[in-house]
Amino acid sequence: MELRLETEEASLLLQAIRNRVEELRLEVRHCRDSEDRAYLKHKERLLNAILAKFPEVAEGAYRRGFIRARV
Repeated sequence: MELRLETEEASLLLQAIRNRVEELRLEVRHCRDSEDRAYLKHKERLLNAILAKFPEVAEGAYRRGFIRARV
């Protein structure tokens, strides 16, 4: 499978995946059921594998072109 993304799109997708990995780590810490915990760790490993496949992308590239209006 091939997925082509603009730099801004890739940056935002990477940020979303990183956020989910952080959330999963919290879930793992609070999970008491060993089967559920193993499943959450599996999901974390898969997301980290996805992150490893991305070329280096500028962290804040998804913010390019966005102008915050100041009132």
